[in-house]
Amino acid sequence: MTGGARRLGRALVEALAADGARPVIHYHHSRDEALALALATGGHAVHADLSAPDGPRHLIEGVRATGAEVAVWINSAATFLRAPFLDSDDDLWARTLQLSVLSPASLARAAAPLMVAGGAIINILDVAAHQPWRGYAHHSVGKAALLMLTRCLAAELAPAVRVCAISPGPLLPPEGEHDPAWDALVRQLPLRRAGAASDLVAAVRFLLASEFITGVVLPVDGGMLVRSPV
Repeated sequence: MTGGARRLGRALVEALAADGARPVIHYHHSRDEALALALATGGHAVHADLSAPDGPRHLIEGVRATGAEVAVWINSAATFLRAPFLDSDDDLWARTLQLSVLSPASLARAAAPLMVAGGAIINILDVAAHQPWRGYAHHSVGKAALLMLTRCLAAELAPAVRVCAISPGPLLPPEGEHDPAWDALVRQLPLRRAGAASDLVAAVRFLLASEFITGVVLPVDGGMLVRSPV
């Protein structure tokens, strides 16, 4: 689980550990949280900066060192930095695309041979993969590329490994002070309420249990894409 120490990634680690998995938890900055979670779940914590080109190699080395048998690989690591396009720079774009799509591609290439037959890769996108957001061009492009990578890998790695993705909508509010924009966004949803980490957990469990599904992108967004597809 990349980005597994906090927020939605942590919820997925805890749920899959409860289902019997022995998790390998990737982290970048959240060392203390990752180590505590690994201790609580009987798993391992591995450090790597996946926004840097050598990050995937460090993570794969750490996974191999655990001796773990890889049945499920979930790419959840992400950043959500706002930068209007004209104010963004090449470094922001390079690090965002490395984290969003180049590292998942490298990790899939290295992890697939380690996976058991019938294994699965799940990429966590968000609705930005489907619609442009002002101030988040770098993020939207990275997630859209990860969406296409999901479909390509589903074709390339079949039949040994299934590959799917999930596009969450508003599940967890931003950290820190209450953001009125969050309330406004939720009010616009067809379901008129925010989701929860448990909704993402249910979607992951569904995809892992559905052995005749590959290459799909499952929105878990309260109808956000129905209301505003673009």
